[in-house]
Amino acid sequence: MSPALERTYAYPPLRYPAHLIASRRLPDGTGIVIRPIHPDDDALERAFISGLSRDAAYNRLLSARKLTPEEIRHLTRIDYEREMAFIAVAVDGGHTRLLGVARYVRDADGRGAEFAIVVADAWQRKGVGTLLLGTLLRHAHTAGIGRLHGITLATNQAMQYLARKLGFAHRHDAHDASVRLVEKTLESGASPSPAAAGAGAGYPGAAANDERMA
Repeated sequence: MSPALERTYAYPPLRYPAHLIASRRLPDGTGIVIRPIHPDDDALERAFISGLSRDAAYNRLLSARKLTPEEIRHLTRIDYEREMAFIAVAVDGGHTRLLGVARYVRDADGRGAEFAIVVADAWQRKGVGTLLLGTLLRHAHTAGIGRLHGITLATNQAMQYLARKLGFAHRHDAHDASVRLVEKTLESGASPSPAAAGAGAGYPGAAANDERMA
């Protein structure tokens, strides 16, 4: 873990799952850290959301509305028992940049979960989404979740590509032709391998969204 990241977590919140922090490398050799989101990540999250292109932001929420400061705080202060959000960050010269977020929230019955993912425009097509969604899949399996599901715009071919790559099934929504439903069953006793899962419900209304390619 980098010194900057260690300083960030000198006083972690109660039950923060620090054991899930992991250093990874993108296919081009860039070093990143994938970790659970932290309550102190408000500023990172705000900067990340404000930096999204109009298309990426629309794909995130399936609407053109903007999140309020309270909604952004809600995204960083999560109950790690019923939901999870992994973020990918890069630290350069002591400055931390948020590259992407993948999250899930358990269904009411606790057996399934809705997921969402978004990657900063400048970091798409670099493997960030594959690493994030693969991490989310493996964690969901270990947390006892049997199925991840989400929605994406029918025009969002990139997200559909990523979902297929990681084994999600696709189907049409009988009530809305503008979206597609994606889901993956996590088989009991067989956690997704790093190779198969990338060696995600999001905020209410969120889509399984804007990862343009792997």
